[in-house]
Amino acid sequence: MDQAVHMLMVPAGDMETLRKFYIDGLGWRSWGPEVPGSLMLRAGTVVIVFVPRDYLAAESGIDLSAVPRAVNAIFVETKADVDTQFAKAIAVGATITSPIRDRDGGLYSGYFADPEGNGWEIVWSPVMRPGADGGLVLATPENT
Repeated sequence: MDQAVHMLMVPAGDMETLRKFYIDGLGWRSWGPEVPGSLMLRAGTVVIVFVPRDYLAAESGIDLSAVPRAVNAIFVETKADVDTQFAKAIAVGATITSPIRDRDGGLYSGYFADPEGNGWEIVWSPVMRPGADGGLVLATPENT
């Protein structure tokens, strides 16, 4: 699958401002289920998720000051692919920011930071898949 979602970490109070800018201003459309405190958007084949910084800190167990500005989520085909890609990243110098585990929402993933401090999440999910145009879509009875 190797589909990407770009997650940007923002202060929690910025969501309504961002919603007005991207949806009302740019015409991007909302994507996925409404999650309180988050904003999920789709522009063409790109999915962007705005997540409060304190959420990622709590989810990953790292200090709020160490939360990267952006995390790139890479979706792979199997849980074994998550394990393999994560192990390779650690072997070549990545730092674990949250170990691999089953997460809420049907995700199996782990977070790491590369040597430059960029955030990454390697993900397998039974509830997301690539759409016809290459962007991610939520798996529903209608499109599975």
